[in-house]
Amino acid sequence: MSASTLTDFTILGMYVDRKRICSRMRESDVARICAIPSDDVRRVISGKRIGPESTHALCQWLERPHSFFDRNELATRREAYP
Repeated sequence: MSASTLTDFTILGMYVDRKRICSRMRESDVARICAIPSDDVRRVISGKRIGPESTHALCQWLERPHSFFDRNELATRREAYP
């Protein structure tokens, strides 16, 4: 099972969109900073699956480990972080 199958893309997308909005950035700005396609930013904000390279880049931008967005981790912790 790959890491992307464990990722909750809905939650990841919510975090990406929140940081994007709070930083007053466009989706294209996030894509440029992360060096990923703009379409991947739009897709993840919509809760859709994206590739592992883009997922990793967005997690780095969010300053969160990839495991933070694992479905199993989220279900067991049930904690919210700013």
